[in-house]
Amino acid sequence: MKNLFSVNKTQSPEASDFDEVPYLSARVSEEVKDKLKNAFSFVEEEIPQHEPTEEELALKKQSTCYWVICVVCFLASLILFFGGSRLGLYDSMPALYALDLVLMVAAIVFNFKARRISRKQMSANESRVNVDFTEATKRLEAAAAEAASELGVPEGALSVDILPFHYKIKDGTPLPLGKKNRFDNLSVSLFLEDGRLCLATAQELYRIPLSEIRGYRAYDEDFEIDMWLKPEEHNSEKYAEFGIRKSGFFSRKAHGFFGLDIGGRYEVLIPCYDFGQVRELLKISEIS
Repeated sequence: MKNLFSVNKTQSPEASDFDEVPYLSARVSEEVKDKLKNAFSFVEEEIPQHEPTEEELALKKQSTCYWVICVVCFLASLILFFGGSRLGLYDSMPALYALDLVLMVAAIVFNFKARRISRKQMSANESRVNVDFTEATKRLEAAAAEAASELGVPEGALSVDILPFHYKIKDGTPLPLGKKNRFDNLSVSLFLEDGRLCLATAQELYRIPLSEIRGYRAYDEDFEIDMWLKPEEHNSEKYAEFGIRKSGFFSRKAHGFFGLDIGGRYEVLIPCYDFGQVRELLKISEIS
């Protein structure tokens, strides 16, 4: 089945439009589209290009040094262990045991030191960007509200993350971009109207007849999203049960996602932390 929200990037890595699908029923006006575009540009412009301070450069250099020492000690320990065992050196030179242990302990210690510095750098960067991003998104939120109104999104609509599929064509075969199960996360408004499931992105509205939704399939696999979009933190009480964890500055990892089966032709992928409310809304069951 094809992901309903697929983006073909064969011709251009910057492509962002979804492939044409039969369920697309409305788009926002050019005026609102321009407002959204300007709001996104404003967000990008308001986040300053940060020049690293001398302290940050020193920390980066120190972190790199620690990682190098960690790797060298670890490799030296392995070489000594396997080489010494194969050549029988441990019998004639018992001190090699101690040297091997020292190298392994050194690798562990410098690994912890490097990780501590990396966490310190990430925390400092995150604090700076969050402040700027919060201020800049005021315009984006206003533009998004106007787009939602134009698309007829009701106040009670669910806010749900979905997982689009970015691909390129090679030798006639669509191949996913990036590593397996890494998705460019997308937030949509989801609601029911006139016997249809409606999904509204920032610029488009899709209407899927409920009669075509056959159920869902569970994907018992890890997945990663490029950006956490929820107002609550990923480790808040609301999402604690899903074991979501950081995998980068903005990206997050979790386990398990679900695919709505649309007529056996398309699927809409929904992460574990949002699927419960979708399943309750649609009253659907799993497809074996």
